Amino acid sequence: MKYKHVILSFLLFSRLLIHAQSREAEFSQLMKTYHDYNMFDGAVLVAEQGKIIYQGAFGMANHEWNIPNQVDTKFMIGSVSKPLTAMLVLTYVQKGLINLDKTLGDYLPEFRNRPAGIVTIRQLLSHTSGMPNYDIMKNFFPVMSRRSFTREEYIKIYRDSALAFTPGSRYYYSSWGYFTLGYLVEKISGKSYAQAMKEEIFDRIGMTHSGSYLHTQVVPQRATGYDYVLGTYQSADFRDQSNTMGTGDIYSTVEDLFKFHLAITDNRLISKELTSEMLQPGIAPANYGFGWFNKTFKYTDRDSVFTNFHLGMTEGFMSFFRRIPSTNSMVLILCNSSPTDFFGIANNLAKILYHQPVAIKQPIHKKMETLIAEKGVVAAVKEYQVLKADTGHYYADRISLCFLAEQLLTMKRVEDARLMAENNIAEFPSFDMANCILGNVYLQLGKKEEAALYYRKTLKISPFYEEARSRLKEMGLAEQ
Repeated sequence: MKYKHVILSFLLFSRLLIHAQSREAEFSQLMKTYHDYNMFDGAVLVAEQGKIIYQGAFGMANHEWNIPNQVDTKFMIGSVSKPLTAMLVLTYVQKGLINLDKTLGDYLPEFRNRPAGIVTIRQLLSHTSGMPNYDIMKNFFPVMSRRSFTREEYIKIYRDSALAFTPGSRYYYSSWGYFTLGYLVEKISGKSYAQAMKEEIFDRIGMTHSGSYLHTQVVPQRATGYDYVLGTYQSADFRDQSNTMGTGDIYSTVEDLFKFHLAITDNRLISKELTSEMLQPGIAPANYGFGWFNKTFKYTDRDSVFTNFHLGMTEGFMSFFRRIPSTNSMVLILCNSSPTDFFGIANNLAKILYHQPVAIKQPIHKKMETLIAEKGVVAAVKEYQVLKADTGHYYADRISLCFLAEQLLTMKRVEDARLMAENNIAEFPSFDMANCILGNVYLQLGKKEEAALYYRKTLKISPFYEEARSRLKEMGLAEQ
């Protein structure tokens, strides 16, 4: 009888082990397929019940020297820095040095008697302050983004800007708001943002491969950022990190961010009460808490789970971090080639985590990149109609298709950008990004009436799409 129990236990263990190996193989095959589609170069980590169950690395950290990515490669994480900045602010809230309901005017003389002076720290953390984002500036990319600023110089760029709405009444994503939070930490602590982050977050939980980046630094094992343009890699544009402090200047590894996830789970950095407040859904539809979008994720038509997530984009890098508090699980991708379908990749990883089948289709925009390079945009747009009908093998990612039109515009191939952008509008007429990009194309072509029409359509879809509003204002036109 005892022998039978041993055999039964062994068989059960073997079946569990085979299942675990099978799921690991699924993760690996998924990421290899995305890499083969030229949609992923970077590192990935999946954890369940507080344990890493899969991690892997794909593609090159540096194409010039043929250095491959590894799981300990350091990547710029873009706006995934914001959850870290929010946590840093909350550590000072816990110490009693910052009050969530006090205003910028209470703490920073630079904002007193200015529009943002009435904004509270809580509103900055939750993107409900009404402070604008840098996309209101026509020349932010590439002119302003390449300049080096002192903190005070950069604050002066936006401190007099009008608020988009009454603070606390709406959601509007603002990187300037998070730069201001980083500036606040420096004034409260008397330390640089980088030093405060190191002492309060990184050192306390063993994130030994993370830091706040400045382009003059030499950081061992840091990946280079690339853009994948029309079938080939090119070095990403330069951005001076002095204007991304608190919003997108952090580099990290998949394992360091796993440590951050565990520290949130265990309340090792802030109290359970503050953690709960940080992860509460905010104003719909974004449901942004303090540094996290807090929403349910549907992994089948009927099943869903509550998650915290953030995405990040910065020159040549993309990232996506999803936490699942109920099972102490997480999915993370850090990528050093842009653009990519980070939602699609992360969602499919999560589906495998929940034992759901994943059908991987080829993204149409990748096929079109090759066609544009070989045969031109006219042929690629014509082929689009054929590809979209083949739903068994291809899918259309509207964001990536818009990025493709934007790439052509950046390359000064304005007529090609028009053809691509008009195709996108025909396919996604209610997508705000597609409308705004077509407006930008028409503006470059000198077709101001058409540009204004699509900027107004953008605002009708998304009333707080500041780029469209700014372009109309620069043209001296009303929004309606």
